Formats: sequence, C-alpha cells, structure tokens
Amino acid sequence: MSLLDPFIEDTALHMGLGHRARRLVEVLVDYIRSLPGGVEGLRQRFEQAGLGHEFPAGAPPHRLLASQFERIVGRAQLVEMARLAAFPTGMFAVVAADLLPGLIDVLEREAAEAAVAPVPARVPQVVTAPPRSLRGGALRGALWVVVAGALLCLTGWIHQKTRAPAGTMAQVAAVAAAERHQMPRLTLVVKDTGVDVRGRLPSEADRRRVWTALLAQYGQARVGGDIQRDPQTQSPRWLDRLIAVLPSLDHPGLALSFSGDAVNADLGRLPEAERVAVSDVLRRAFGHLPVTGLWDRGRVALAQLPEAHDPPQLAKALNKGIVRFEHKSPVLRADSMDTLRASALAIRAAGSQLRLEVGSHTDSLGGSDANLRLSQQRAEAVVAELRALGVPSSVLVPRGYGEDHPVADNRMEAGRERNRRIVYTVLQ
Repeated sequence: MSLLDPFIEDTALHMGLGHRARRLVEVLVDYIRSLPGGVEGLRQRFEQAGLGHEFPAGAPPHRLLASQFERIVGRAQLVEMARLAAFPTGMFAVVAADLLPGLIDVLEREAAEAAVAPVPARVPQVVTAPPRSLRGGALRGALWVVVAGALLCLTGWIHQKTRAPAGTMAQVAAVAAAERHQMPRLTLVVKDTGVDVRGRLPSEADRRRVWTALLAQYGQARVGGDIQRDPQTQSPRWLDRLIAVLPSLDHPGLALSFSGDAVNADLGRLPEAERVAVSDVLRRAFGHLPVTGLWDRGRVALAQLPEAHDPPQLAKALNKGIVRFEHKSPVLRADSMDTLRASALAIRAAGSQLRLEVGSHTDSLGGSDANLRLSQQRAEAVVAELRALGVPSSVLVPRGYGEDHPVADNRMEAGRERNRRIVYTVLQ
C-alpha cells in the first residue's frame, strides 16, 4: 500500500473532507511531481515567491497561510487546481496550505524507500532461431491472416453503412439520452392555488412517495404537474428529507429545484421574514448538499443598509450572517456560500480603504491548542473565499481566537453553536 493512502484517510477524517480528500491530495501530488525536480522544484518556488524561510533546506515546509500558498503556485495555477479538485478556490488554498508539510514528508519518504528498494535481476533468455523453411511458412501464413482480417473489416463496415445506419444512430441517441438523464430532477413551485411539481425519478415507488406526500399536504385538487419515471436516473439523496420537510414549505411564491445533488431555492417572491424562516428549514434539511439561494439575517441586513453607510454599520450587518463549517474542520459548508457572496459584494462596494479583521471563534470541545489552530484555519478560509469573490487582499485580516471568548454556555449544544462564529471588526 502506498504511503499516500493512510495520509489521505487521515485527511478525510480530521479535516471532514470525506471522499473528496483523495482527489484533492491527488491534484496536489500531480502538481508537485510536474515541477522540474519535484519537491526540490517546489522549494525553488518558495524561494521565487520570497518565502524561502518557510521551506528551509533539509526540513519540511512550515505551515502556510492560504495567501502564501497562492503566492507560491500563482493565481492561475491555484484556480486550475481547485477546478480539478472540485473545490472553491479559497477553500482549496486553505486546505492545501495546511496539508503541504505532511504531504511533502510522505513524498520524500516514498522517494527514499524507492531509492533503496532492490531491483530484481533480469534473467537472460536464449532464443533459438527457427529453420529458414519454417520462418518462410510462418511469414506467408501471417500475411494471409492480415489480408483476410482486412477483408472482413471492410465487409463489416460496408454492411453497417448500407444496412444499419438508422439502428446505429438510434443506439448512439439512446446512450446520449441515458447520459443526459442520469441525474434525478424535481421542481416544486408553490402557488396560492396549490403546488406544481415536475421532474424525473428512478422508480415508480419514488414517484408515488412524492405524489402521495403532496396530496396529503395540499389535497387532490391543488396538486398539478407530472413526475416521470426513468430507470436510468440515479437514486436521489434528498428525497427522504424533502418529504419530511414538505409541511414547512407551504409558502406561496417559493420555487425549489433539485438537479442531481444540487439544490436551488428561489425565495425572491417571499416576504423577508419568510425568506429567513424557509432558508433555515432548507439548511437543516439539505445543508450537506450544494444549496444556493438561501437567506439569513445577515443577507437581509446587508440588503437594508442605507446607501451612505459607514464601516461600523457594515460590520454590524455582516455579523448578523452565519458562516458554517463542517464539524471540527476548516471546510466551509455549501449552505454558507450565499452568505459569503452577499458579504463580498457589500465589502467590495465599501472601497479598498476599508480594513476588516475576520475573527473566528470555536466552542470548547477538544483541546485549546487544537481549537486555536482550527479557528485560525477557519478565519483564513473565509478570507480566502472572500478574496476569490473579488475582495482586495489588503482589506481583510484573518485572526483565530480559539475558545477564549465564548458568548454562550459551552455545556449546551445551543450555546456551543453560538460560540462557533465569525466576527467582522473594523480596523483603524
């Protein structure tokens, strides 16, 4: 087993990346091995970026900030690596910067083991030439086989062209259709007169479950639309949770769509209070999936800022938003991205003269040193994502505070949830 395998397993467990850890590590490894000299080439990149002191000769690199990692690899390369790993750019930079020292150690140990591994000796083989008469017969036989094979291929090609073009095209079209329909899809539009549902699910049982739940919620006369059954469609990961929360989604004006694992909520026609309430329901139900269109009190406060607001008013509005992370991990949850996009837009509008500290706080579970490091990673993750969304680097300063400044009782989960927070502070 490769030394990378336990490293990937540890990354998946302790950073909350799950199955995504393997692809991320593979992208990093491919980048390092693509450099002239491999690890030594990476060390030269540190030197070129003015960060040679972070990777001294004969030692692994120190832990980096996401901004330092970006300086080393370059912005264009960072964006491409994040794309290949299927991560947001800022999040990829944070995780890669944290993993790099351990990954370098693994690669150097693998190289050392390969250098001392014994090379199996090759046993020379004695080949006896066949008699001249046998060689001539063999060559003539091989030539006839090649000619016969070519004639068969030509005949088959002519047959396909003249006899079965329609069938061939139909097969290609069927394959393409199957590929297009692999993702389960469902759209719900709630109206004053009821609900309209349309989509494609893999089985009749799935179709009936959705239809029965809607009939129970709205009644026979108020449910319209059509759900098609397609056995080529993958099983939806969201179906059970959707059926469980349907009673909480009876808000005329709401449009909710599922495509594969992605969830999009159109809440623009709801009153602001209902936007937040429905968003909270959707976060609890689908926060583990890529979900967009959600609101929170921070987005509402940012939308209500007066045109001529000052930096303290901006910070107050930003602090009403909630940024969520995977459990004990610096990985941002997908349901936080709408909040960060709205925050980035408001910060960019304030101008490059603004300076904000992005402070991260944790609960008290775990060791204090680990929590301090986790809080710094989370602050850097938020800063990296805001920078990726267009906020100038000079505006943001990440700082982790660990568990030292609680605002609620850590003995209760509700208190611990309040203590896990991002706080924006205006700097002079």
